[in-house]
Amino acid sequence: MKEVLSKNDIKYLYVDICESVGKLKLFLKIRDSAEAMSEVRREHRAGIPCMVIDDEVILIDGPEHMEKIIEEYKLKG
Repeated sequence: MKEVLSKNDIKYLYVDICESVGKLKLFLKIRDSAEAMSEVRREHRAGIPCMVIDDEVILIDGPEHMEKIIEEYKLKG
């Protein structure tokens, strides 16, 4: 995901949830409450990678999906 964003010159904030308990708790709050993560919760998955755009949580399913998100949300230029 980072590679696709960087390749497309898109600015982003990368959060390493392993860096601190606080960052992990923030991710878990998003994962446990976002509607987009309901299937993830139901299947007891982690929900990584994901991104948040304008308060919308988006679960990323590979580089091709990331490219579609960039286009759909007009993140480029």
